[in-house]
Amino acid sequence: MVRFPSFREARIAAVCSKLINAAAAVTIEDGRAPRRIMKNRRNYYRILQVQPDAPPEIIRASYRTMMRELKRHPDLGGLAWEASVINEAYETLSDPDRRSAYDDELFLKFTKQPYSRLRKPIVPIICPVCKRPLSRKPEPGEICPTCHTPLKSDFSPKAESENKRSLDRIKSSAAMDYYSQWPGKPEKGRMIDFSPIGMRFFCEKKIPPGTVLKISSGLFEASGTVTNLSEEMEKGRTFYSVGVCFLAVRFAESRGTFFSTTA
Repeated sequence: MVRFPSFREARIAAVCSKLINAAAAVTIEDGRAPRRIMKNRRNYYRILQVQPDAPPEIIRASYRTMMRELKRHPDLGGLAWEASVINEAYETLSDPDRRSAYDDELFLKFTKQPYSRLRKPIVPIICPVCKRPLSRKPEPGEICPTCHTPLKSDFSPKAESENKRSLDRIKSSAAMDYYSQWPGKPEKGRMIDFSPIGMRFFCEKKIPPGTVLKISSGLFEASGTVTNLSEEMEKGRTFYSVGVCFLAVRFAESRGTFFSTTA
């Protein structure tokens, strides 16, 4: 039976091939360290010809290829100084603790600031509907420049939240449009009721919970997430009752019961 190499074996073989090609470009003159090696002396990843995120088996395979197949070991004709540099790189990168400390050293060297493993990852700010990247956090009442959807901001005063909870839903049968994707054609719906934090409406399309919608009506513009869905029959036709929790909403009338806000 023919045995095909596994993905790991194929990856290791590719690294070894890369090392052999790279070694052909390095020349030895007068028994001294070539300029390329001396330049990479403090970068152990470059010395072993591996990426900074290389797993241990790739580092091990690279080390063995250099010492054996490329004959960097002194017993195979290699130079002592070169084998010493390779050994130093392998001993550091093959030990998890020493490799972690070395990574911190590299980060400090190139960024001039200490690396914090507790640092929170940078979360990109995007429009929830059209997915346009935004250069900053939206201000209250701001809309997306592309799809004109109200954007969620960090502004949420305590008094505003308390007012929301104290208000009942207002019944309405007004017509509305909604977008389940952008760009796309608007779908028709009919409102059931709404409040500053959400709404319900009827539509003929089944919308999975978790879908982000852009909602347009004569009363407000909003972006929201579908939280629940139920099937209902009316005059022999199937409709779906959709519950939405607002991400952000802008009401047409700023005075009175409701106002522009972020849910």
